[in-house]
Amino acid sequence: MSDNHTGKQIEFAARALKMPAIRRCWAELAERARTDNWTHEEYLAAILDRQVSEREANGTVLRISGARFPAVKTLEDFNFDRLPGLRRDVIANLATSTWIAKSDNVILLGPPGVGKTHLAIALGIKAAHNAYPVLFDTTTGWVTRLEVPPEP
Repeated sequence: MSDNHTGKQIEFAARALKMPAIRRCWAELAERARTDNWTHEEYLAAILDRQVSEREANGTVLRISGARFPAVKTLEDFNFDRLPGLRRDVIANLATSTWIAKSDNVILLGPPGVGKTHLAIALGIKAAHNAYPVLFDTTTGWVTRLEVPPEP
């Protein structure tokens, strides 16, 4: 067990650096490191990995909540059997979010009730997991937002 002074230094530094996961787990991981004979580098890697994982998870949660999805829908929940012509490989490629970095657009067209909104939400959630900011709205909502008011 580390001495009280060292523990206070770690707590202070983690708070000052805004690293709450390190504040919560440093002592537990230090004990495990001693028990399992980790090197200093292994301990540092474990504690930083815990902080990064938590920060990424929190960022994803914030991006999803800020996207204003009407519901949470995932690709895993989508019923591809309802649309036999929909190519799963195309959807799987879209789920990687690589199209966003290339500034490509995705347009989902079809009659009501076939799953366009479900796919849009699911792809938005995948994008949020891939660290992209997301904002959801219907076509009508986007047209209203983007409509230029007439000049007086």
